[in-house]
Amino acid sequence: MHIHRILFVLPAALMIMLACNFTTPAGNQAPLDQGQLYTAAAGTLSVQLTQGALAGTATSISQPATATGLPPSTNTPAFTNTPAPSVTPFPSVTPFPTATRVPPTARPLPCLAAKFVRDVTVPDGSKYLPGSSFTKTWELQNAGSCTWESDFQLIFVKGDQMDGEDDIPIDEQVSPGEKVQVSVNLTAPIEAGNYRGDWMLEDDDGDEFGLGDSADKSFWVSIKVEEADEGTIFSFVDGYCTADWESSSDDDLPCPGDEDDDDGFVIRLAEPDQENRKENEPAIWTSPAVEDDGWISGTYPGIDIEDDDRFIADIGCLDDNEDCDVIFRLSYRIGSGDIEELGEWHEIFDGDITRINIDLSDLEDEKVKFILTVETNGDYDEDNAFWLNAHIERD
Repeated sequence: MHIHRILFVLPAALMIMLACNFTTPAGNQAPLDQGQLYTAAAGTLSVQLTQGALAGTATSISQPATATGLPPSTNTPAFTNTPAPSVTPFPSVTPFPTATRVPPTARPLPCLAAKFVRDVTVPDGSKYLPGSSFTKTWELQNAGSCTWESDFQLIFVKGDQMDGEDDIPIDEQVSPGEKVQVSVNLTAPIEAGNYRGDWMLEDDDGDEFGLGDSADKSFWVSIKVEEADEGTIFSFVDGYCTADWESSSDDDLPCPGDEDDDDGFVIRLAEPDQENRKENEPAIWTSPAVEDDGWISGTYPGIDIEDDDRFIADIGCLDDNEDCDVIFRLSYRIGSGDIEELGEWHEIFDGDITRINIDLSDLEDEKVKFILTVETNGDYDEDNAFWLNAHIERD
């Protein structure tokens, strides 16, 4: 019974409380029924929730929204806007200064300078037998601001000259930016090993110049000399400019020589015309001084001789030299000792040539300097002689 009473009283109390919040309008308006009271209560609650959510907005709310037919509430407090707390801004940041790119100062070109382009022949490390002849050619570019004149020269500056001629003219004008090929004839040394020779250019005032920013760097030739264990260990023909040549008229002949030189000359022939045939093996053309009983002689650097080594060559007169009458001599010396003779042969223009084949076993373990000599037999007249494929052979 008590529970039922409570359940009855609670709704009634609620209705009275809600009725206290509203006044009946003047006039003949009908009082609100129970459903309208519930609707008004819900509207009041909704307005209060909305007012709470709008707290802090810019517009103050003086009256809540009212339900249709209800008088405005007289006890709803007005809401005022609460300003947001002020925010202290971050201090301003000074940006890094913008980097300014300064172009590099252009390096002025030197008047005379070269740039290496390529090795036309004989790349670094090329291998040769002792005494072999070869031609080194470089391609260079004029990297300066001045023209190279035709009398500028290729000159040797340091290292191993390998019998290369010095002061070789470039023989052409080379404007800035143009390319030119320069060459020198060289001979591989007798001893096995690595060899390098450095070269530069020289102007007509004798001033050297070459590669690099300061035009003071050289270019070079680099080879490796290998001694063969068997077969041809030394070619007197290929290495003819390793010898010191002299004649009865001049004790220092150039190599290669000039066939118009009356002091005598020596020249390598790739395919000589002999008195009986044309050969496809190389030969040394040796011509004595143009005088009666004149002679020409070449002394080669020392060659290490082993047991059963042999000296081999064919000798005779060149074609179209019908009055050729000469004497061939093969000699040697060890160190600064006396000159010893290994053989002598008399040759004329008769359609025959002579083969020399000498056993050198008696010179085993010696460093031998061989000497090739040709003498005029009496009056000089067309005494143009050859040593064909002269070499030392090792079994």
